[in-house]
Amino acid sequence: MPMINVAFLLLIFFLMTAVIAPSDPVRIAPPTGLGDESDAGELILYIDADGTLWKDGTPGALPEGIGGQSVTIRADQNLSGAVLADVFGQLKRAGIEGVNLVVARP
Repeated sequence: MPMINVAFLLLIFFLMTAVIAPSDPVRIAPPTGLGDESDAGELILYIDADGTLWKDGTPGALPEGIGGQSVTIRADQNLSGAVLADVFGQLKRAGIEGVNLVVARP
């Protein structure tokens, strides 16, 4: 009987200390593509279908002082390619070292 008590205590401990991942600040539908699943960017930027850039749940322009970092972009599948190319140009001028574009598997 005492072993079941230990099991329940461990279960309660792990449930109470678990960290739940926060949801994305903007609901997007990523485009489909093939590639690895790594999400190794230090900074995550969201771009909705209208072309609005989001960081940390707030809309706005490209953040200042991001040079030398790696950026992960989560863009909506209905985003215009011209807008995405413009964002890539802004990132290049800002001195970004690498860009990861998140896509969904087909």
